[in-house]
Amino acid sequence: MDNQLIIFSKNRACQLHLLLDSIYERSGHIFDSITILYKADAKYENGYELLKKYLNRQRGIKFKREENFRNDTLALIDDKYECTTFLVDDVVFFDDIKSNIENIINYMNEKNVLCFSLRVGLNSTYSHPANTHYEMGEYEVNGGLINFNFRKQKGDLGYPLSVDGHIFKTSMVKDLMTKTSFYNPNTLEANLQQYLRIGLPSDIMASFTHSKMVSVPVNLVNDTFNNRHGIEFYISEENLNEKYLNGEVISYFDLEFGNINGPHKELEYKFKKRISGLT
Repeated sequence: MDNQLIIFSKNRACQLHLLLDSIYERSGHIFDSITILYKADAKYENGYELLKKYLNRQRGIKFKREENFRNDTLALIDDKYECTTFLVDDVVFFDDIKSNIENIINYMNEKNVLCFSLRVGLNSTYSHPANTHYEMGEYEVNGGLINFNFRKQKGDLGYPLSVDGHIFKTSMVKDLMTKTSFYNPNTLEANLQQYLRIGLPSDIMASFTHSKMVSVPVNLVNDTFNNRHGIEFYISEENLNEKYLNGEVISYFDLEFGNINGPHKELEYKFKKRISGLT
């Protein structure tokens, strides 16, 4: 088995529905299994139950309610998969992924790549969290793929241990995580950064020439870091949940993807009535 996807979600079934829509539309054949590790406060429970009800069961998407984030995450990383990818629930895939996972893995092996990023590319020039601009330094092009030494890059291009849209070798990332303390996705990502100083098996990161997914920071559900969010198009998780329970979903094909210039970009959500399954 090649690549497992684990999605972290909290109180945002509506945005999770959009992510699953976009995976269905754009991700091609890079995920062999999808598991959602979710946490829901009482008023958000019905949103997840509704999402489960409307999912097409043939897709085999599995849900696991969070009990202990660290233990649950480590237990979900299945060693039978060569690679593991993590996402959070405010992600959207906006461009078609035409390479299959076998080609990506072959490229990772050939170039001794630490991770393959779905969230960066030559179009990545702006960090929304830091509100700073940067540009790609030295890199190598191979068809529609690029690789570069992340230690010589700035901004998001120098951040290989993100748990949001990076494909890792399962054995490597599980080993790092087993030696790391964490209790939610934010502390997982933050604490993994120690290995940038301690040492990693490779300094090479790879991606498509143009990124394929973007996180949409229009609200905030973690209470660990006050990440920059909702500057242009704020909409609360409460408001989204109300709309979702009232039969509305975010309309994927009405999103404006014309100028994705980094891994995070606020987009204006537009809504439509849900018809059946993922819409």
